Amino acid sequence: MNHSRQLRKEWLRARRNVDLATHRVRGLARGQHFRLLLLAAVVGIVAGLGAAGVKELIHGMQWLLWGAHGRGDILEAIGWVARWKILILPAVGGLFVGPLVWFAARDASGHGVPEVVEALLMRGGIIRGRVAVVKAMAASFTLGSGGSAGREGPMIQIGASLGSVVAQITRLGEEDVRTLVAAGAAGGLAAAFNAPIAGSLFALEVVLGDFAIASFSPVVMAGVTATVVTRALSGGAPTFQIPPYTLTSPLEFIPYVFLGILAGFVALSFTLFMYGQEKAWERTSLPPWVRPAAGGLIVGAIGLFFPQILGVGHVAMDRMLEGHFPMGLLLALVVAKIVATSLTLGSGGSGGVFVPSLFVGSALGGAVGMAVQRWAPFPHGSPGAYALVGMGAVVAATAHAPLTGIVIMLEMTRDYQIILPVMLACILSSVVASSLKGESIYTQKLKFKGIAMRQGREETILRQMSVRSVLHTEYRSFTEDAPLGTILGEALGVSQTTFPVVEPDGSLAGVIRVQDLHRSLADRGPLEAVLVAADLMSPTEVLNKDDNVEQALDLLTDTGADLLPVVGDDGRLLGVVYASDVLERYSHELQKLRLASSLAQRRSFSIETEGVELGHGMRLAEVDAPAALRGRTLREIQLRSRFGVEVLYVLKGPYHIRKMADPDLAIEAHDRMVVMAEASALRAFLETMDAHVQQASAHAGG
Repeated sequence: MNHSRQLRKEWLRARRNVDLATHRVRGLARGQHFRLLLLAAVVGIVAGLGAAGVKELIHGMQWLLWGAHGRGDILEAIGWVARWKILILPAVGGLFVGPLVWFAARDASGHGVPEVVEALLMRGGIIRGRVAVVKAMAASFTLGSGGSAGREGPMIQIGASLGSVVAQITRLGEEDVRTLVAAGAAGGLAAAFNAPIAGSLFALEVVLGDFAIASFSPVVMAGVTATVVTRALSGGAPTFQIPPYTLTSPLEFIPYVFLGILAGFVALSFTLFMYGQEKAWERTSLPPWVRPAAGGLIVGAIGLFFPQILGVGHVAMDRMLEGHFPMGLLLALVVAKIVATSLTLGSGGSGGVFVPSLFVGSALGGAVGMAVQRWAPFPHGSPGAYALVGMGAVVAATAHAPLTGIVIMLEMTRDYQIILPVMLACILSSVVASSLKGESIYTQKLKFKGIAMRQGREETILRQMSVRSVLHTEYRSFTEDAPLGTILGEALGVSQTTFPVVEPDGSLAGVIRVQDLHRSLADRGPLEAVLVAADLMSPTEVLNKDDNVEQALDLLTDTGADLLPVVGDDGRLLGVVYASDVLERYSHELQKLRLASSLAQRRSFSIETEGVELGHGMRLAEVDAPAALRGRTLREIQLRSRFGVEVLYVLKGPYHIRKMADPDLAIEAHDRMVVMAEASALRAFLETMDAHVQQASAHAGG
């Protein structure tokens, strides 16, 4: 009897323990962070599969265009194909890429990372699912045909796109969406190089710009699972054939210092030339969908002399690491690769810049290694070791990410002996590049769009707005000689609390604040006849007419004022800016941006002319810019005050390049405007513009 009672107690205790454990597991599963980790693992798996798919697509395209010898790398097929193919095939790939990207998903052009960062900053991480498909196809055409770029950029963008899709399907909040986008980017790079730590650091350091623990864990989880998938599918072999390395003499740190500094300058040149090419291609008269073919033709011409630059270039880098190329060729390849990659991506091709940075670094480091081998009076390592260090240094400098450069070289070599010269060169190159230019190769494109990488969309909006957009020219001010009685009589009866004081020529002398006037009331009797505005005023911070609203908000916050004067270059008072107007305008512009971004995702900037009902009597429409408005800026047109019509963005030129509605944006022929207004206001606006056209036609006919 006692025995059975004891057994029952043990059974009840075990059951309670099981119930408690089950309850805790269920609570853990319901926890948001645990759920995010699980989703990050899923994102890592799909990113790894996506990366494997991209590799196979590129190999398949290389086999189709270059033959069996080119399946692994185009350089292996060069001796087996006719020379005309070297010239023509990159252009053939561009003929497919241009229309595909332009008409299916324009975000799929370029090297991918800036587009991912822009989505994080400006759209809360929302990326269309079609971007992954179009990017994979565009990259396979670009790289498989011989375009000079890397495959890691497409893998990062595809991984980020898949992460965004998973987050949207599971209805996560904005911060969690951003985290899964970064996790997808980490998975893409980790899968590209079999390097989970470097992939995670790149996503945190470059893409997300945040090492918070809430982001860190899911990003690392995705990097690990993506690498597991890659190793399961293709094995754990390193990306490059790394030569054995030993630090022969402490004096070798001297050329490594030189290499790090030189890498910083080369990386800066790469960034400047690539975006210079992008701007140059935008100014050409060629249609955007034709430009990749034209760029490919020039790349093919370069490939006739330097076939090593064609395609991804892994075989060429292996040979550099083995020391097979002479110094002169290595130096020529530094320039040729920068030019070819800039042409490929600047003209609209699809690929990455990470591998080209490795290529340029290996050629630069190899050339320095050759020079050391030839002239150094101290014991030294092989040129391949310098090529290896150069790879990390240029990557670190182009990305302004020394941690990523150091760790990826450590993961690719799996040899701790190389770490000291790599750390030295990566730090020096990053310092040189970031000191000379604040933007990296990944953030420069955002800078051109007015987007600050280290700030969110809110700060970017404020920075894009001029103080002239919130300037008041109707306000109460006083001259320096205005008597106290006049000031009290006029100032205490209005809502304005700060009053500018101006000199006879209109220059700002100072301000009078209401609290100063209150103190003067006690002495009003005896002092009223002698006190003037100049006696009551105090100095103030001022805004220049060319300042932006971010600067205005900073000054208003620092001073605690509700009003700031705005002066011209000559010091004359132009008007005032109210704190309430700054906040109201900012809120309004943020709502516009959110609406425009939402519509861009849903409708790909294609809105029927008759408009879309937004509710509350508001409609959204895409209309041809009326001829009566051409040649004038949005500030001059004043559609909001004249017609109650809000311009969200403008589709510029015959190819409808999207431009956000900046006040200084001029309306030109072929432009279309996406506007928001009440139905009656929109109708009145269009009718008024039609009337202007008819009057102009009648006048011309007369």
